[in-house]
Amino acid sequence: MKLRLALLCTASALAAATPNAQSDAPIKITAAERVPWSNLAELERYAANGHLKACAQLGEQLARGDGVPPDTTRALPLLERAARGGIGSAAFRLGMIYDEGQGVPPDRRRALDYFRAAAAAGEAEGFFNVGAAYVGAHGVKRDYTEGLAWLLLAAERGAGGDTVQTVRARIQKLRHPEWITAAEARAPAIALELAAAQPTSFLPALPEESASPAPKPKTIAPPALPKITTPPALDLPVLSPPQITPATP
Repeated sequence: MKLRLALLCTASALAAATPNAQSDAPIKITAAERVPWSNLAELERYAANGHLKACAQLGEQLARGDGVPPDTTRALPLLERAARGGIGSAAFRLGMIYDEGQGVPPDRRRALDYFRAAAAAGEAEGFFNVGAAYVGAHGVKRDYTEGLAWLLLAAERGAGGDTVQTVRARIQKLRHPEWITAAEARAPAIALELAAAQPTSFLPALPEESASPAPKPKTIAPPALPKITTPPALDLPVLSPPQITPATP
C-alpha cells in the first residue's frame, strides 16, 4: 500500500505521523550560533544586508508562514542565497519547496539535489529524504540499495525512526538480501563522498544557469545489483526540519 508524502520533523514523529503532519518544535541554537537580531524588523534588516543566517531564517519563516504571511516568491531568493553560502537548512527547505510544488512547479529531481546538498552540510533529514527518494522513485530511478544506504546514514544521525527496519523487511520480502549487504558497504562510501566535497557543489544550477549547468562532483557508483522489472512501490514520508524560532543575543 503506497504511503503519501508527509511533513515530519523527528524520528518519533515518523512512526506516528499522518499525511501532511507538521511540527512546531523549534530548532535549538547553541551559544556559538546566537544571532544579532531579536525581532522581525531586525531580522529583515540583516537579511537585506545579506547576512546568511538571517536569509535562511527569514526565508524559512516566509516559506512556512511562521510569524509572517507565507510568501514563497520572497522566500526563494533568500533561501537560495543562504544555501549557496553553505547553510544546510536553507538547502533543505528549498528541497521541500520543489518536492511539494509550494508556489513553484513540482520538480523532484531538483529537490533531490537540494536534499543531497543539505545532507552534505550535515542535515540529518537531508540524508533521509535522499534515501526516501531512491526507495520511492521520486525524481530518480528506484534503487533499494542506494536508498537503504542513505537511510542507514540518516539513522546514525537520529532521523527516520524505524524506517531502516521497514526497508530491510521489504528487501527481504523481495528475496534480495544481497542488496542489504551492498547498502551497508555503500553507506561509508557515501559519507566519504560528502566529506570530500563542498556542500554547495551538490546544489542544482539556478534557473538562469540551467542551459549550461556547472559540472557535478564525481560519485562512486553503487555496486551492480540484480534488477527487478516492476519492483513493488514503497514510498517513504519526507522529513521536514523543525521550525526555526528567532534567538536573542
